[in-house]
Amino acid sequence: MTDPTTLLRIAGLPNQPEMFSYHAVVDKKKRSAPLTTTRSEDKETNTTERRTLVATARDLPRNFAVAAWMLRKHLDYVSRFSFQAKTGNDILDAQIEALMARWSRARNCDAAGRHSLSRMIRLAECCRVLDGDVALVKLGDGRLQAIEGDRIAKPTVGDGAPGWDEEKVTAGVELNGTGAATRYCICKRSTMSQGNTSLAFDRWVSAADVIFHGYFTRFDQVRGVSPLSTAINTLQDLYEGFDYNLIKTKMHAMFGLAILRQGGLTDGFDYAGTSTTNAEGNTVTRYDYDLRPGLKLELDPGDTIETIESKTPAAEFVAFCELMLKVALLALDIPYTFFDSRESSYSGARQDMLQYDEAAEVKRADNQEILNAITDWKLAAWVDSNELALPPGMPLTDVRYEWQPAGLPWIDPLKEVEADIAAINAGLLSRTRACKARGYDFDDILAELAAEQAEAIEQGVSLKAEVNPSPRATEGAANAGTE
Repeated sequence: MTDPTTLLRIAGLPNQPEMFSYHAVVDKKKRSAPLTTTRSEDKETNTTERRTLVATARDLPRNFAVAAWMLRKHLDYVSRFSFQAKTGNDILDAQIEALMARWSRARNCDAAGRHSLSRMIRLAECCRVLDGDVALVKLGDGRLQAIEGDRIAKPTVGDGAPGWDEEKVTAGVELNGTGAATRYCICKRSTMSQGNTSLAFDRWVSAADVIFHGYFTRFDQVRGVSPLSTAINTLQDLYEGFDYNLIKTKMHAMFGLAILRQGGLTDGFDYAGTSTTNAEGNTVTRYDYDLRPGLKLELDPGDTIETIESKTPAAEFVAFCELMLKVALLALDIPYTFFDSRESSYSGARQDMLQYDEAAEVKRADNQEILNAITDWKLAAWVDSNELALPPGMPLTDVRYEWQPAGLPWIDPLKEVEADIAAINAGLLSRTRACKARGYDFDDILAELAAEQAEAIEQGVSLKAEVNPSPRATEGAANAGTE
């Protein structure tokens, strides 16, 4: 009789002692052995591996349209904001908004003079996705200098970085005893004789002058890691698979012929074979054919001909690519209905939109923190330079403002507006929140409506608009009247 332990082993189940443990730590020899080492996230990749990860992630949107679309769609939802001063003092709010609008121009906010503030935030998020992190350095002249993540590193050429201490520096960031950054080692790229890029020391920058922006998954993580790292291999496989199947399609587009000899039958054409000499010097007869429109072949009596055809790309390949693409989109939390909405219903598309918005909210909040840090820095500078005069007794900490994210687009405007109106009438939603969800400011709308009404009265124009109720609303009113 076989003992229970042997039966469990044959069935692939843990034995009795193991049944009360975590099965994930049991090596059953049927998959990769469980890992036994834990270490800091920054130790998972050395300098060379980190540069390889960054270079590979950057290359994907250069050449693969799907990867470029993923990145743009992500940026559309998490990096668009508008500034609004909220002090309650209309004159002060207008002054602050005017200062911010003027400084946000490319020549005033970007040290390179190329990008406006809105584009800098979009590019910073782009770098955060591809590189893992990015730094914005606050310069003494009041502008920002963007430092891409691969330039924060240990120099690879020259005499290294002065004051570099291996015990204190992690991936180009010097830390204090509590793990907080004290300064960053900034490098500049230089091209070597073979075309390879190396990093030469540029300068140390105090952490007080750096706004650091990255993707983090652990508390002790110093450098950010690209969220695309989980999808890089999948996207590369898709890109290569598309190329291979395109080559296959081109090959099958060539006319293929199979000639079958059956003997004793005629093909209905006049035979017009020609003679030629083969490699052995023997005289042989070949078929005459002309691959032009209206193809005619002269066959031997009794021969038949068929075309070689293959269905490409195969339906299985198309379905597999769709699955792979769905998996790749998960790296940025993008639902597949954003890519292909043909089989999605209104309710399905709206549910996908709402779930994606929840995921995007966390990333938008990170970008709002970056904008808040920039705004606090600029407000203090404007007060110090007397460009901004606060009311007597009002400290700088009382200056309220908001970076309003762009709202969600309507999927079915009529349905969603009716739902908002119903929620407002039931006291479940305020107009302010309803407007904010769409990226609008209720105070601005009130001011614009008042200005329109005043202008219309002055011009003697009536702005009264007749709104035809929807069939659903009309039916509900009729039913209410018969009760």
